[in-house]
Amino acid sequence: MAIDRQQTLTKHHTMNRTRHYAQTFLLAAIIGLAGCESNPLQPATATAPKAALQFLDLQGFDQDMTQSLSASLPKVEVAFFDRVTPSAMPERLQQWVASVQQGGGQVTVTPPKSSVTAKNPFLLLSAASTIWSASNMAREMATKAQFRAARAYNAEIILKQDDRGETVVDKVVFAQKPK
Repeated sequence: MAIDRQQTLTKHHTMNRTRHYAQTFLLAAIIGLAGCESNPLQPATATAPKAALQFLDLQGFDQDMTQSLSASLPKVEVAFFDRVTPSAMPERLQQWVASVQQGGGQVTVTPPKSSVTAKNPFLLLSAASTIWSASNMAREMATKAQFRAARAYNAEIILKQDDRGETVVDKVVFAQKPK
């Protein structure tokens, strides 16, 4: 009887060990298969091109602009979170405008609809100065590939009057050049 009991214990021990190995193998196989996703997610930086962007003076804006303009969208509008005067256009956006000029595109300034320029006669002059600064910048950034997509566009700097009655940049619209 002692021999039967020992054989039974050995048999159960062997079965438990085999079951343990099988469970470990099954768990490893499940984890391994879970890691083999058939439709991996796109990288976080890859987003769909957008026809409307909010300007934020970060490198991510340049990536979004490149993607939107490279997708040959007919129009890409850039609005602002902050108050931006025509004479203080952010350098990051000036580079995009400079690339438009470098590609033979036109850059225009549209004054506010109900604007009285007598209040600020130098308004358009400051906007023109911004455009001139952008054209000087064009020579410096001619080698940067990310701005090349803007060469197929014209740019319109649209101004508006804010709550204080001061003229600010409402948005910058990049529109594809006619072919």
